[in-house]
Amino acid sequence: MTGEAREPVSSPAVGRFAGWHLGAALGLRTAVAPAIVYVPLGYLLGPRALALLSTSALGHLDLFVWLALTLLGVFAGIGLDLRTRLDRELLLVASTEAALTAGIVAGAMAWLAARWGLPLANSVAPVALVAGLCAAASAVVAPDGRADSTAGRAARIADLDDLIVIVLGAGALWWHPQAGAASAIGTAAAAVPLGIMLASAGLLLFERARSDAERGTFVLGVLTLLAGTAAYLSLSPLLIGLVAGLVWRWMPGRADEVIRADLSKLHHPLVVLLLIIAGAYVVPSRLVIWLVAPFVAFRLTGKLMGGWAGARMFPGTTPLDLGARLLPSGLIGIALALHFNQLAGGTLGPAVVSMVALGAIAFEAMTLAALAGEPR
Repeated sequence: MTGEAREPVSSPAVGRFAGWHLGAALGLRTAVAPAIVYVPLGYLLGPRALALLSTSALGHLDLFVWLALTLLGVFAGIGLDLRTRLDRELLLVASTEAALTAGIVAGAMAWLAARWGLPLANSVAPVALVAGLCAAASAVVAPDGRADSTAGRAARIADLDDLIVIVLGAGALWWHPQAGAASAIGTAAAAVPLGIMLASAGLLLFERARSDAERGTFVLGVLTLLAGTAAYLSLSPLLIGLVAGLVWRWMPGRADEVIRADLSKLHHPLVVLLLIIAGAYVVPSRLVIWLVAPFVAFRLTGKLMGGWAGARMFPGTTPLDLGARLLPSGLIGIALALHFNQLAGGTLGPAVVSMVALGAIAFEAMTLAALAGEPR
């Protein structure tokens, strides 16, 4: 792997984890933050182990989750650049791969939940939709730097499949059989004009900043305003952040570079804290076991099928190799599960977080095994 020189470690297993960089989300640089390490750490610190993160403390951290979700959306918008033909082709591949995975997982989870009689009350459809979208998000082992290589294409596909997860997730979280699809679409659509207005107002502030410190204050203030608006109006923080990031990306000037520079300081702490919070919500229960097993099995099927579909567009790319590189779960999927937990509450929310977090551990372990022979 490229990067700074590292001190030798005493254990080969520890060395492999310490040197394993994952792309976290569209627009974010790779981070040394594997779920296989931080999710168990979160569980250890959580209310079901050492209780250093008690139930009340996790409730207070909901404010941080709203802010973190908005920040992930902003990074996704800033990172969306489709000016090259290769990126546009990869967006089609990523959308196909994500839709395949989401459809396979959602359909299978809904059918199995109904057949097995899982205690999901009237929430079978929302849980299945959220499970499918969480499964669609991918991370990727850090590429070798060449955009035309299998690793480079997989990295960009893993980036671009975040887009469909954010957009469809904005409606799926508020969809209920009683309210219908129109209500969910209306709720999701409301985030678009608000994101545009708040991003435009923020742009005026950034341009008037007289120092780096003042500009950083304005950036954090606008981010907080975006998150607070989403929380107050019950909108998707990921989508409102995505819209704001797109505005800053495509407006004339250097707004996207300014935002990226000021918010990149939160990159690694953000990834680590979200994984720790997800681990703290993990609940070992029979329901979680029944959810995790099909989630892992059908996500594996979806990603391998997505790799097959993507490889057909790029001669010389092996379907199994591309599919294997897309196995790690994306941070956007874990973030979406945490947001579902905020909205659903009760026992259902932690069950979904547990399903996605434990699935992320399983897929990172599979990726370590599948790519074991590659240099790190």
